[in-house]
Amino acid sequence: MTRPDRIVPIGPGGNRARFPRALTGLLALLASLSAPVAAQEDPTPPSVGTPPRVIDRMLSLAKLRSTDSLIDLGSGDGRIVLEAARRGAHAQGIEVRADLVAASRREAERLGLTQRTEFRQADIFAVDLSAASVLTLYLSPEFNERLMPRILATMRPGARVVSHDFPLGTWRPDAIERLDVPEKNYGRGGESVVMLWIVPATAAGRWRASIGDGSLKQEFVFSIAQQFQAIEGALLSDHGYRRFARAALHADNISMTLDGAPSPYREGSVTARIEGDRMTGIFRFRATEAVGAVFRAQRIDTRPDLFE
Repeated sequence: MTRPDRIVPIGPGGNRARFPRALTGLLALLASLSAPVAAQEDPTPPSVGTPPRVIDRMLSLAKLRSTDSLIDLGSGDGRIVLEAARRGAHAQGIEVRADLVAASRREAERLGLTQRTEFRQADIFAVDLSAASVLTLYLSPEFNERLMPRILATMRPGARVVSHDFPLGTWRPDAIERLDVPEKNYGRGGESVVMLWIVPATAAGRWRASIGDGSLKQEFVFSIAQQFQAIEGALLSDHGYRRFARAALHADNISMTLDGAPSPYREGSVTARIEGDRMTGIFRFRATEAVGAVFRAQRIDTRPDLFE
């Protein structure tokens, strides 16, 4: 976790014997008042290590696999990266402090994990996250909130983000676990909160869809509004938009319950996968749940018009 709290003292300078005592005292007072300001401006945070049992829950909640590529932002002494590598994943630690990067590399070498680990001294806000399938965080709420737009814009749908103790702005977690950690707070104990988010695909916008092929092919337009993984949708009919009875998004998988689609597909459900500006999937009739026809859709506008 990063929390700027280093204090850089600013002394009065010069030869104190050359100043009157009152002036020397005034300079000392000014120096003491300036120290907290310097502390706020110092960008180098301290390192607060994640307890081992919390690391275990973070990686377990992320369902870390040997095929995963993990990035830990603010990696400190490297303990999350090293544990991920022990579990077979390729893991990369990003840390601003050179001494901690060097110590992490030495520990990786001692443990024989250099082939599956990488430690870099870098700005966490400048790192390319697109290659990561798992992202781990133990940062301040402010840092998490700054990172959230980049996570949503650059990480692949289905990537997992796990944070210790602090949320990602207003983005609701997909899963939360709480655990007692005796070694937390310098041995005084406390509760840790581990949160998981699944990066969603972008479903928002207006879509032109078709169900079926050949003479049975029917086309229509629908619209989806989205806030993170929460979506709602409506189908455009002759009588205006008719809202979906149900709509759900998980990673790049979307499901929708339609009411009012063109005949013969009046009522049923769609399960599809989003790939960029396209959806492909299957329509099933509501009454029988039998496979009805192939479903395809193309995004025609990034702005939904559900509420116009």
